[in-house]
Amino acid sequence: MIAAFNFLNDLKSTSYRIFGRIAFFLFVFLFSGLSVFGQRSEIDVDIFGNLNYKSRDGKYTATLEKNIFDDLIYKDSRRNQITFEKKYLDKEYRGIIGNKEQQRKLFLNLVRENRRDENYKASYKIDIFDKLIIEDNRGYKLEEGKDIFGHNNIEEQRNGVKSSLKRNIHGYLEFQEGRDNASLKKDIFDKWTYEDSFGNKVQLAPKTWDRMIRRFRTDEAILQFFVDQFFF
Repeated sequence: MIAAFNFLNDLKSTSYRIFGRIAFFLFVFLFSGLSVFGQRSEIDVDIFGNLNYKSRDGKYTATLEKNIFDDLIYKDSRRNQITFEKKYLDKEYRGIIGNKEQQRKLFLNLVRENRRDENYKASYKIDIFDKLIIEDNRGYKLEEGKDIFGHNNIEEQRNGVKSSLKRNIHGYLEFQEGRDNASLKKDIFDKWTYEDSFGNKVQLAPKTWDRMIRRFRTDEAILQFFVDQFFF
């Protein structure tokens, strides 16, 4: 969906967490400049409209090409390949298919992230149920979609460990990673409580909750904050 977190690099090392990765990738894509990096290389557009990159010494080459389905596919001379399917692009990078400048920014970010890697494969897509799926050839998989109540659910697998973020039937958040879990819910007195399987319990008065919402904007981000504090 993207932290000075290097999104693709974090994806490849499978060390990034379940929250915020798509938002950060969008941040990198929208706000990173072309910088001197682009000036020290050659980028051109071929007769098919594909972008081509060649390092100054000629040792590294890459392409960003559009296939007949309007997917964008990044390939390079180190056998890396990253596929962005059209439906994903339409949702996360609206207008990029017809915008060479946006494609160029994305292309340069991909070159930066992959030029020292080898044989990395990843795909970004949205399935027929509107579920976002990010998957690579190093055991990482992320699925994000909505349940029948319209609540956002996230499931992730990395290094053999499964994680999930879901809302229960009452609409409260529940996070699970392996055998550990955490929840964030509100009681009848309007007090919010964070609680986890490590024995941590934090109660938030309404005024404190309001301040946290102003700071973090969503209850998901607040739960992320507590999980970061107590899980890692």
